[in-house]
Amino acid sequence: MRYFKRYRVSERRVSGMGLLIGFTAMVSYNLLSSASVLAEEGMIRPVAVPKVIVSASVFTPQLGRHGLADLTLHSSRSLCPAQTDQLCFPEQLQNLYASQDFMPVWLDESLVEEFFLQLSALAESDRVPGMMQRLLELKQLRADRDSRGFDLLASDTYLVYQAVIAKMQRDPSSLYRSAAFQLTAQDSLSIPAFSLPVSMAQLQQLRPVEEKFQRLVAQMNALAQQAPHGVHLSGRPAIEFGDPIPRGEKLAKMLNVYGDLSDQDYTNLTSAQPEDAAAGIIRISDPYANRGVLHEAIRRFQQRHGLQDDGIIGPATARNLTRSYQQVAQLLALNMQRSRALQRHDSGGVLQVNIPEFMLRILDEDKVVFESKVIVGRSQRPTYLFSSAINHMVVNPTWNVPETIKEEDVIPSLKRSPNYLAQHNMRMVSSWSDAGSIDPSQIDWSTVSASNFPYEFQQRPGPSNALGQVKFMMPNDYSIYLHDTPAKRLFNRSKRDFSSGCVRVERAHDLANYLLERQRAGQSASYQNLLRKRTTATINLRKTLAVDFIYRTAWLDDQGRLQIREDIYGYDDESSVPAEHDYIAMNRYR
Repeated sequence: MRYFKRYRVSERRVSGMGLLIGFTAMVSYNLLSSASVLAEEGMIRPVAVPKVIVSASVFTPQLGRHGLADLTLHSSRSLCPAQTDQLCFPEQLQNLYASQDFMPVWLDESLVEEFFLQLSALAESDRVPGMMQRLLELKQLRADRDSRGFDLLASDTYLVYQAVIAKMQRDPSSLYRSAAFQLTAQDSLSIPAFSLPVSMAQLQQLRPVEEKFQRLVAQMNALAQQAPHGVHLSGRPAIEFGDPIPRGEKLAKMLNVYGDLSDQDYTNLTSAQPEDAAAGIIRISDPYANRGVLHEAIRRFQQRHGLQDDGIIGPATARNLTRSYQQVAQLLALNMQRSRALQRHDSGGVLQVNIPEFMLRILDEDKVVFESKVIVGRSQRPTYLFSSAINHMVVNPTWNVPETIKEEDVIPSLKRSPNYLAQHNMRMVSSWSDAGSIDPSQIDWSTVSASNFPYEFQQRPGPSNALGQVKFMMPNDYSIYLHDTPAKRLFNRSKRDFSSGCVRVERAHDLANYLLERQRAGQSASYQNLLRKRTTATINLRKTLAVDFIYRTAWLDDQGRLQIREDIYGYDDESSVPAEHDYIAMNRYR
């Protein structure tokens, strides 16, 4: 009689140090005599008996769960709600551990510390439900010295981490919306192929694209662990120079934590006491009034937040002073994750326009080689987020009025004033390539509908041209480019969101010279000649320059100072400004 009998070996160690694993054995044999096999729980021991033929014996090692037997993983319900197992990726873990003979993965302490560093940056962003809980569970297993449970859960978390990163990279625009990264069954198929063990080089490749990553995480963690500062300011009425500051001692402490008020100045402030009238002590001024070192600290705080640094606590300054430490830590974490959408540039340079900072910088091997103030799109007409490369520039350009500006600005102005085109050196054409103009007096403007007007508008080159004297062109689907502007006074503003989407550059001529010198020396002279002639000319750039339009609201500058900028488009917090998600294209054109 032939049949199959299953025996289970409960556990064993591999090579004396491997993970606890289980084995399933399937044995097929002919029963030709009395008891031929002795089976005991935890053991398979064939007995040598004449006439017994064991036809097949296959052992399938199974990953043991002994380290997690008594642990309830609350994190898994949030991280991977579609998974019914206690772990998010049980099948993948089985295969990965089997591929390395079930040896442990996370024995190197430096590897664990690097992994925790990256997990904390992701967990603090508050975009991955359950990640903070999973990190706490890992730390608890480590504290309990449960090496088997820790190894298994750390490897599962490593797969979760890979899956989340892959999801971010597939749709980076989701990092600018209030979207949660929850894993589906489909996400398990998107994990990049890799094998165990994990090396430090592999793990560090998963870091966000941040030169100061470790310092950023240290700053984030330090702020996350701070007790609430208790600063509550309305901003109305403004606290002018010399005015007392309500609960000023709490403000002083917060400014000290951020580094705007030195330790020595903070000590001096806290040791100063007002007059005890009964004791007849001479009165000193209120140490927490908006003057002296406290006033200067407020100004430094304003500078770090891109505000007008007048030392007056008005609405904008009060709003930033009231932001909690935890919110700042979350901003740092979120912006670190957003850097994953950026390409790594080892050489050749990249021009970055940081929209909330209103600044343009050219980086070459992470060193700033050029910078300029810029004006970006207002919240109703945001500047798109995308990547491209400057491939040509136009000197003394004409301005082809975009559709939105035509409908919302030019046509309504023409209805009010027939002289609008002449006053702005503009003409009406059947198409932008048409050399002839259409007389606006032939149009009955009272009957015109802006949405279906068949003609276009074009502004001729000249001092008042909206694009100034030069524009920098790059491939994209949004008609976005960089350009000069005649309205230089607007660069004196601290908040510079005045455009209709394109980006105005304060140092446009310097940028032109920089691009031309990258081609070959001596081309700047020809550029100056073209400017003097005031004729339109196109200069093709053989050596293009990569461009990234980014949205970074929290970072550390070159001096290690924390920088925060206003969320002008509502990408950090939609409750402050209704976000226009269509502008978060994140497309690449290079």
